[in-house]
Amino acid sequence: MKKTLTTLAIFSTCSLGLHAEEMGDSTPVVAGYFADWQYDNEDNGYTVKDIPADNLTHIIYAFLSMCGPHESASKAVQIQVAEACEGKAPFSAIIVDQKAALQHDFGDVSVDVNYKGHFAQLAQLKKDNPSIKILPSFGGWTMSEPFHAMAKDPQAIEQFSRTAVELINEYSFFDGIDLDWEYPGGGGLTTSPWNPDTKLTDEQKAQERDAFTYLVKTLRHDLDALTKATKRDYELSTAVGVGPKTAQIDWNSAQPYLTNMFAMTYDFLGGWGPQTGHLTNLHATERSWWGMGADVFINQMIEQGIPSEKLVLGAAFYGRGWQGTKDYQGELPTGELVSDKGAEFGTGENGYFMFWDLMKNYSAKQGYSYLYDEQAQAPYLWNEQEKVFISFEDQRSIRAKADWAKAAKLGGIFTWELSGDPSGELVEAMYQQINE
Repeated sequence: MKKTLTTLAIFSTCSLGLHAEEMGDSTPVVAGYFADWQYDNEDNGYTVKDIPADNLTHIIYAFLSMCGPHESASKAVQIQVAEACEGKAPFSAIIVDQKAALQHDFGDVSVDVNYKGHFAQLAQLKKDNPSIKILPSFGGWTMSEPFHAMAKDPQAIEQFSRTAVELINEYSFFDGIDLDWEYPGGGGLTTSPWNPDTKLTDEQKAQERDAFTYLVKTLRHDLDALTKATKRDYELSTAVGVGPKTAQIDWNSAQPYLTNMFAMTYDFLGGWGPQTGHLTNLHATERSWWGMGADVFINQMIEQGIPSEKLVLGAAFYGRGWQGTKDYQGELPTGELVSDKGAEFGTGENGYFMFWDLMKNYSAKQGYSYLYDEQAQAPYLWNEQEKVFISFEDQRSIRAKADWAKAAKLGGIFTWELSGDPSGELVEAMYQQINE
């Protein structure tokens, strides 16, 4: 008989759910995603040695993937995937950028490992900070395509789970697995709901809903088996898309197997559309585009079945900008504010601005005024002469988010991504405020 998700999903919900609960504690999560490609940033390279480990509970390594379709990824990534998958079965977990992870020489370490790269540096960081949790994240915006293929076959899910757990056992500084499937049920790079050629059908959405539950059950089962061998506990976390993307997952079934769920409460707006305003405001206001705010999205997640204590609030170490902003002089933005287009400049890509770049190159000296929306708890920059509007995050808004996370009894706060803050001042604000 052919295996199905229904017949295969018979694990002990009670025992696995209790295990995930037991792994939690009262220490607030302060997490940061580490982008493995930023070491090569010519303007401001960022390496493991730059991570302010004293102010973090979790470091999440972005990104790993699996053997499968990556047709929408860059040619460079496709080549890396092909090389990493040579001799491996489909849907095997892989380290995509092996140069960054294992080969590049970032300096000497005292740990006894037979590899270099970020992984050697993380092994050293783990030795120096044994309480910190380090997780590899699988997927991301450009490498989630194979998840949709994997979801069609329970045996593919099992292959990915088994090999992902083998990978973290081989690189023993890892403390679990993070999933960044963007997104189960569609809405990602290759499953745009606005494109009739890629939009998932209701049947496909239902299949992926079941597949996600089976994926986290299978991973939890395999991680528990590894625990028996190593006598170590392993975390299993996932990123969570906001709005309709949250509702595409059966959280009541999936959440017992998960340690933390990282809410992507950012990128509400960006230069991909004319709508101009806050990209990661804490509070929705009567002025917000479509009523968007981190508080609204978090409350929706809780209503969908995610326990508040497992939800981790997202903060952005970057900004989004527009140019040609219309009929505007720097007042509080409204849900009617529009611009001609996204900014045709930025930090490495148009319309995207790392925090350090904003602090260095977008001040009064360059014609920018700093403004703050107290009701929304969101800073922004305005250049009257150039008609440029930039929404971003700073210490003030991050402290407000940390305070709100505590009041809402959330699991903590995290950021995408650490290289935006090479001085560590935003991480320090996160850590201090959530622990105050």
